[in-house]
Amino acid sequence: MPSVKNATALDVGKIPSVPHVLLKLLEACHKIDVSFDELTDIIQKDAAISAKVISVANSPSYRQWNNIDNLNRLLVVLGLDTIKSIAITSAVHQFFSQFNVDMEKSMGSLWRGSLTCAYTAKSLATLTGYPSADEAYMAGLLHNIGQLVFLSNYPDEYLKLLEDTNKDVELDSRERELWGATNSEIGALLVNQWNVGAFLSDAILYQHEPAESILDSSRLVKLLNFAHKLSQHSIEPDKLYAEADLLYGLSQSIVEDVLKQVEEQVAAAAKSFGIKLDADNATILAEGEKNRLAMAKKVREFALLDGVRQHLDQFTCPDKLLEAVLQNLGLLFGLNSSICFLYNQEEECLQGAMGNCANIEQLAEFSLPLKPARSLVADSLFQREVISTFDSGAEQPSSVADGQLCRLLNSEGLICVPLVCGLQNVGVMVSGINGVQLSKLQGQREMLACFAGVIASNISRYQKLSADQERMINDERIRQNAETRKLVHEMNNPLGVIRNYLEVLSIKLTDDETIQNQLSTLKDEIDRVGNIALRMKDAAVPEELSQSTVDINELINDLMDIMRISHFSTHGIQESLNLDQRIPPLVTDRNRLKQVLTNLIKNAVEALPNGGMISITTRDQVNINGTQFIELKIEDDGPGIPENILDKIFTPIESTKGPNNSGLGLTIVKNLITDLDGSISCGNSRKGGAEFSIMLPRKIEA
Repeated sequence: MPSVKNATALDVGKIPSVPHVLLKLLEACHKIDVSFDELTDIIQKDAAISAKVISVANSPSYRQWNNIDNLNRLLVVLGLDTIKSIAITSAVHQFFSQFNVDMEKSMGSLWRGSLTCAYTAKSLATLTGYPSADEAYMAGLLHNIGQLVFLSNYPDEYLKLLEDTNKDVELDSRERELWGATNSEIGALLVNQWNVGAFLSDAILYQHEPAESILDSSRLVKLLNFAHKLSQHSIEPDKLYAEADLLYGLSQSIVEDVLKQVEEQVAAAAKSFGIKLDADNATILAEGEKNRLAMAKKVREFALLDGVRQHLDQFTCPDKLLEAVLQNLGLLFGLNSSICFLYNQEEECLQGAMGNCANIEQLAEFSLPLKPARSLVADSLFQREVISTFDSGAEQPSSVADGQLCRLLNSEGLICVPLVCGLQNVGVMVSGINGVQLSKLQGQREMLACFAGVIASNISRYQKLSADQERMINDERIRQNAETRKLVHEMNNPLGVIRNYLEVLSIKLTDDETIQNQLSTLKDEIDRVGNIALRMKDAAVPEELSQSTVDINELINDLMDIMRISHFSTHGIQESLNLDQRIPPLVTDRNRLKQVLTNLIKNAVEALPNGGMISITTRDQVNINGTQFIELKIEDDGPGIPENILDKIFTPIESTKGPNNSGLGLTIVKNLITDLDGSISCGNSRKGGAEFSIMLPRKIEA
């Protein structure tokens, strides 16, 4: 097996996807109401995209969720922005990769092989009682990931190799001769680096072994081995049926039924992506250039919408915001004559608010009730759909109000785009159009809907919710709280088991004082997790401060005992403590303060991936405007905080940890410090690292 160094020399970030699947993912990410179920269904049809998702999930922030048998949960944890970034990055690379027709066909063949193996492994898992059919499916999907790595790094050489070899043994021999490793070894090394915790790496490594060699191996190894042979027809039929009997006691008729079912599943999947399968059952008739251009268009639309979002976010005045909205309508869609109607929840009607048409003063005359079949504008918001006067085929507007708007906008007809933010009705954008303009807009309807979502989100900041909307949102909050209480109840069971085991260990290890102290710390942390879970049961009710006397230096020392084991030693981080021993016990909330320190220290650790120094300092009696405070300072010698986010560091923004982190942790820290009647400031030290300073009131017991 090759070394990790040799494997990482291959560029796994450029593993190609089937353009049809990648385009479908981009289109799904474009939709306002896309569900994670829909995204899961698309992503798990392509080995390259699935591999990139699992690879991203291998970062420390997500590693606890990195479980290949529940891709849907993994996508929820990563979030739509991260999935969108993966799709866009993949599309940009694929657009600039000049795959020829032969390459497209080989890609199609590998895609078909991975999907066939995935469905086969899942069917075998169900037949043989393997506990996770989804894990087996993912193993089958990723079984040829090493071939995709070779294809992306050595396109011409590997394409010729695939054409010249028919059997696994021949292919392995030639791969080892040319590059010092087989595709199975490269795939296994790649997967092993993801730390998914299953036997997936071994299953990929041993997929070409004869059945006799894997009789005593793990179930996933046997499953993938036989699924690969069954799906690739890599050995003679008689030998295949013999291996089916040897490994699982399956008869020839059952194996044939599995193959037939899998063939139907692959055909259905291909049809859903608009993929046509060759008559010889080997390759895909690719539409490479067409799909590449379509992907480029989607990426361009994403970029435009992100630009619009950033542009609109800067406005704090509603009128200026609406003016910018109308301007962008003209620039992006050529809709230069438009009116923005806003929803008045008290009157339950739509009122003209802003327009770039003649006789703008007439807008105040329009007040359209939000009732069906009264006007095209109201119908658009009522139905929550983009509609136009041309959709019904009628030559004239259906109502007098619609006709007046057409004349006001000096147009043949109207196109109405609803503005909706979650459950909140925001308004409608109405533009004057003719038949030619409508034809051009047909391909932009999805982008127009996404544009409307961005606008609605911005305008909603200035609107009050109606009583019905507040009731609906409150009902949803009650439902979520009920679900939270259910989860908290489930959490208490494993927490109780952990507490019991800690007690048993404590009894068995009574002679070791160091271990007793560590076990005591663990029990405290388990109790704290339990208390946090209990507070989640009613998140809508603010938690009251739990005031007690707290020795801040002792709290820091206890926390550092945990951090040394769980974070510092694994990252090669050194510490420096300079604690003012004069500080008396303070009257404050121990749990809140501990959460603050935990978040800030973990942030410092994540800023030092290659080791470094974290310094913690406390200082007594800091006088600010005649009031006594205690100062806590946490510093690191990492890269520091970028200047462009220093003024927004305590708001939920993209953090310096990477594009997949929301930066919410520092917002929580600020809120906790506010609860403690303290203050927090930050900056970059003279050494260049980040520096956080906390001031806590010097409240001591009377």
